[in-house]
Amino acid sequence: MITVGLFENELSAVKKKYYHGSFEYSDSSINFKTVVTSHFRGIPQKTERYGVYVIGQKDTREVLYVGKSGTIDSQGQFKGQDIPGRLKNVKGGKVPSNNWFRNLLQERGHLVIEYVFLPMFISPAFVEAALLQAYLNEHQRLPYRNKSL
Repeated sequence: MITVGLFENELSAVKKKYYHGSFEYSDSSINFKTVVTSHFRGIPQKTERYGVYVIGQKDTREVLYVGKSGTIDSQGQFKGQDIPGRLKNVKGGKVPSNNWFRNLLQERGHLVIEYVFLPMFISPAFVEAALLQAYLNEHQRLPYRNKSL
């Protein structure tokens, strides 16, 4: 059996091991895609940009959504979108990211988006599931915008 600790401890453990960062979104008049592009432009492209991300409310530190980017194919290679691409993509198959993040900002206030880039041998799906399980264990529910585990 796999043991999962508290959400913050699990997230901190992953952040201690791998490249991570964060940025804020606090002005709904600014295009969210522009904020993402601007932030990631300043990060050297040393590693693949696949991994997990956590969207939280800045003041309360409430976790609002946990997500991943990049799946690993049968050859052990990442495929699909990297974190910047995933953040800028439509949500739920139909809601443009600018609208999704603007609505979330209006509902919950100032947002902080944290991310961790994972190496090729660590599955983003596994880390995302572990973080969601930790959150579920702690709160008996998923984060506000996560629909399923």
